[in-house]
Amino acid sequence: MINLIRRNLSFFLPYLLLLLIGGILQLVFSQAELFLYANANYHAGADFFFQYCTHLGDGLFYGAVVLLLLFVRYQYVLIAVLSFAVSSLVAQLLKRLLFADVLRPKAFFEKSGQVLHWIEGLEIHTHNSFPSGHATTAFSVFCLLSLLSVNKKWGFCWFCLATLAAYSRVYLGQHFPGDIYAGSVIGTATSLFFYGWLHPILSDRQILQGNLLNPFRQRKLS
Repeated sequence: MINLIRRNLSFFLPYLLLLLIGGILQLVFSQAELFLYANANYHAGADFFFQYCTHLGDGLFYGAVVLLLLFVRYQYVLIAVLSFAVSSLVAQLLKRLLFADVLRPKAFFEKSGQVLHWIEGLEIHTHNSFPSGHATTAFSVFCLLSLLSVNKKWGFCWFCLATLAAYSRVYLGQHFPGDIYAGSVIGTATSLFFYGWLHPILSDRQILQGNLLNPFRQRKLS
């Protein structure tokens, strides 16, 4: 697993730096303080951008990536499906069982009199805050894409997209920083585990090295 991380430093190095900085900030400041700082720094352009960027953490986006992987290699599809299923299950179990009483920012600040920035027309949830499902999904899918990329320089791009999708949850008022921090760890760890475990095993299965384009290519050659 360490060698796998070393081969993908363009993703994991900035991610480890993000974990370090994020961890220090959460030790120094409370979740409320960190959220209020992020909430106070808004812009009309960012309001528009993050409303759409947040969909990179949707299950539908992960599903679209899985469909595209069908045209690359069946092996990758299996790894992606397992990574998504397990990371989502872990996040939802934590969210709805162990931390079911954790409030989201809107409910947390509801009686405080604190003036917050909300985007008009956007539905803001109030419960099941920890961890962030969107952050879990975003880091799971983009970590996996980094691992699958032949050109490892793409890793930094995938990291940036995952980070933007995760931060959008705080910017939009849906989560506290700690929620997306935990979600990112769940998503990244799950994809790293399944890729590191299954890739060497599945690479020996000839049938899983094909894709949906193979029959078409065979007909063309014949």
